[in-house]
Amino acid sequence: MRLLAKAMETELGQSFIITNKAGGLGQVGLTELANAKNDGYTIGALSNLDHILVLLTNGNVGYTYDSFEYLGAINTTANVIYANNKNTKFTSVNEMVAYAKQNPGKLTISISGKTHLAEVALLEKAASIDLTPVMQNSGNDSLKAILGGHVDLAVMDKNFVAQVTGQGVTPLAVFSAERIAPVTSLPTFTELGYPIATETYRVIVAPKGTPAEICQKITEIIRIVSGKEDFKSKMQSMSENYRYLDAEQVKNRLDGDLKAMKDLLTAVPNAFN
Repeated sequence: MRLLAKAMETELGQSFIITNKAGGLGQVGLTELANAKNDGYTIGALSNLDHILVLLTNGNVGYTYDSFEYLGAINTTANVIYANNKNTKFTSVNEMVAYAKQNPGKLTISISGKTHLAEVALLEKAASIDLTPVMQNSGNDSLKAILGGHVDLAVMDKNFVAQVTGQGVTPLAVFSAERIAPVTSLPTFTELGYPIATETYRVIVAPKGTPAEICQKITEIIRIVSGKEDFKSKMQSMSENYRYLDAEQVKNRLDGDLKAMKDLLTAVPNAFN
């Protein structure tokens, strides 16, 4: 968000004040944003799946899905499933699934958030298997758990691939529809026959009711500044994947994610328990 704000400052000739509002997977900041003036002077950012999972699974949220104008997105990332070679000999998802079918609930899988929990539940549903999630406080804790052989599998960000290379841990597949840098050698679950595409997008939003002409201008500025080569290079240096979505595209993506998570909860009511 800071990189985008800096680029927008240059394009607009106007300063941005960035305020970090940590807590509740973005819930604290989004509650404040939803109640801000809808004059175009206050915008924010959210992660698509965190946003949706908070709305669907938290009992007391101070906003709704329709409390925002969704303006666009500039980057994406995705999680990878990793196998510990000390505990398993898996070299592919198919080997892991075959073992899990024969040994329901035996494989432990380290996770560190609701998005990971959703990905595990989607995999269990798609492959008709049963895994045992082990919740950690962070991705670094999951890394320690799988490197130490304390779990069989882990769901972690794609950027952990470099850290596990040569450490007795095998990345198996990416939770995305298309292959993603810097791990383009890894297959996606989608291409392996499991329709799981849970890429994370950083979405720019404004309070509901922000005038359409202002929303359109912000969306256009995001498109212009994020499409410049120096901006893309800076994103790449930060291990971020550039992928621009305009307002319509990002809303369609969010609508699809919302439907997928609702369908998951209908099929597996205790998916997040």
